[in-house]
Formats: sequence, structure tokens, C-alpha cells
Amino acid sequence: MFKRIIKISKDKSIGLNQPCFIIGEIGSNHNRDKLTTKRLISACAKAKFDAVKFQLYDPELAFSKNLKVKDVGLSNLYNPKTPWWKIARDKILMPKSWFKEMYSYAQKKKLIVFSTVHNIEDYNFLKKIGVPIIKIASIDLEYNILIDQLSKLNKPTLLSTGMATFEEIKNTVKYFKKNKNSNLVILHCVSQYPPADLDLNLNNIKMIEKKFKCICGYSDHSSDNLANYAAVTQGAKVIEKHITLNKNYPGPDHPFAIEPLEMIELVKNIRRIEKMLGSTKRILSKGDLKSKKIIRRSIVLKKDLNKGDRINLKNVKFARPPGGISQNLFKKYKEKKLRKNLKAETILKKDHFY
Repeated sequence: MFKRIIKISKDKSIGLNQPCFIIGEIGSNHNRDKLTTKRLISACAKAKFDAVKFQLYDPELAFSKNLKVKDVGLSNLYNPKTPWWKIARDKILMPKSWFKEMYSYAQKKKLIVFSTVHNIEDYNFLKKIGVPIIKIASIDLEYNILIDQLSKLNKPTLLSTGMATFEEIKNTVKYFKKNKNSNLVILHCVSQYPPADLDLNLNNIKMIEKKFKCICGYSDHSSDNLANYAAVTQGAKVIEKHITLNKNYPGPDHPFAIEPLEMIELVKNIRRIEKMLGSTKRILSKGDLKSKKIIRRSIVLKKDLNKGDRINLKNVKFARPPGGISQNLFKKYKEKKLRKNLKAETILKKDHFY
């Protein structure tokens, strides 16, 4: 039901036989500074990421005004008594007025640009800018009203599954099926920052792909790149990774994000892994074919033999190089007689026998 290849732009697609789609998640790591934001976008372009992603929501609608910093476990960064919605507004979110400028800057860098969408009004805002793809965050997986609205758009959609049970994912997927939206990519995700290795469960990538018959990817919160490489070997066709200019900047997302040199390493190694994974078809490389002519074994005489003699396991060995009679044909040729006298170490050929 779900597409195996989803076209995102003129030259970018996600899915079967496509390069892994690599996303730089800026999130809150813009530090509410335009220059920092543009430097992050430029770092994505330099590293050859495919896309850059922003966060967009109304903090007064997203959070109860009674929710405090201490309630979200970030008292080490902000005043614990401050309402969290104010921190989100003043510290976490990129100002909405910047979006058009930053989208334009990223597009000039030849990056796909999109955002997580938390309500339909925000989607309508992004639609005017021209986003080709949207993401539904883990936090909204049970937000059925929003899922229903967004799945009706028939827009390529990344669905993050942090904190979700299998049944919760299944319930969300039902909306896409009901609304005949086949443009769904499901991202395995663990909502820990960073997660412990034991909690990553990267085998879920293959499980999700098999159970829902969809394109699958991985949204990572690890502090290095290793999990992403493992995810690609599990079949992830999308990798989303938080990025920063410096892990030591103040803010909740900097410590587990990767810096520009790590971004370059991420893309370079994923592309290497894709080459290594190759095809499921058994195709011998040129190197293998060349080696086959050098490394395989022939039947070789261990001692001098005379015309009319027969070969046996005492007077022959199976040795390199190939090019003579294969050792697999020993039983056939041990019944035959030699046509002439032959010296030890002779590589036996068909014309040596009657």
C-alpha cells in the first residue's frame, strides 16, 4: 500500500535503491542567532546532507502555562520556576519571522528544507514557503486529530515513533491507509537524549519495514555516529541527526548533537556503507573474476608419471594456479590414462589424457 520510492524533489527520492536521505536537525541549536543558523545550514551543505529541518510550533498552545522548567528536567539550564512555554518561546524556537529567510538560504545551498508540524495552521504557513515534505514528531503520535488532518494532505511524511508501542504505531498508520496517503516513511526513534546502547533496538527498523510494508528510517539522539551506521545496515533509508556548531554551547540539544567535522564523517561513511552493502543479487566483481583466474586449484602432478599411467590421490595434489583440470573432476580423470610421459608439478590438462 505504501510507496517503495517517494519523490521529494526533481533530483531527490527516498526509498528502494535510493541513497540514504540524510537530514540535519537544527532544532533549538540555532541559539536564536541568525548567523549561527546560517552556519549550520552551510555545514549541512558542505557535508553533503540532503536536507535541513527546523522546529515550528506555538508554545502557548503546545504547553500548559503551569508547566515549569523543573517539570521537564532542565533546571540545570534555566530557572526551575520559569514557565516552560516562555523558555520555548525565548530560547528554544527559531522566530517564525526568520523562516522565509532561512528556507531561502538553505534552498540556495541546494538543500531540501522542511519542518516538524504540530498543527494544521503551521502546515499552512509552511505550504506558502513551499515545503516538499513534513514530519510528525514522536510527541504527536497519539494526537489523532492532527494525524487525521496531516494524512489527508497526501504529502510525503516522516513519522517518528519515539515512546510509541507497536499498537500506537499501528493506530497512526491506519489514518494514512484510511486517507489513502501512500507517502509515509516511518522512523524508528528512541526518545532519550542520548539513549543507552541497550535501549536503541535497531532491529526494530527491519521489523517496522516488514510489518507495515513501508520505507523505514532512523531518527537518532546518540552523541556519536555509530548507531546511524548500524541503522543503515538494517535498511534505514532516512537518517535524521541533530547538528550543532559546538557541543559545549548552552542548550538542551547541543550535547548529543554532532559538530561539522562529524557531519562530514557521517555522510562519507554512510555512502561508503551503501557501496559495501551492494546488491542482494550474487554478482561477482571484476576483482573476484580476476582472482578466480589466479587463486582456484587445478590437478597437479606430485611425481613424474609415464604414458599409460593413471592418476590417484598419492601421485597428484590439488594446487594453484587454476587453468588446468579442476579438482572437482578428479573422479572422472582418475579412470583415464595419460597420453605421454609428464614431469612432477605439471598442471594437468584435458589433452594429457586419452
